[in-house]
Amino acid sequence: MTDLRAEIEHRLRRLLTDPESAGDTADWAMATMEGDAPELEDETVWNALDRLGGADLKTGTGTFLHGEADFRAWLTEFQDGVAPR
Repeated sequence: MTDLRAEIEHRLRRLLTDPESAGDTADWAMATMEGDAPELEDETVWNALDRLGGADLKTGTGTFLHGEADFRAWLTEFQDGVAPR
């Protein structure tokens, strides 16, 4: 597992235990997507970063679009290396 893949998995797991980390996680994902890491060519890595980049989206004041069920599904998809549904 590359360092980037390990960091993605770490951040996905962190969202499950610390949903308040969504803002930091989204910022990290967006910055990472602008980089030039060779792992960004990996569709599974790119899709996970894309999802993480929206981890802090809100549908209203204090109401988040994504929650534990989403984060768990994202983690499973990343671990299984499958395309998002």
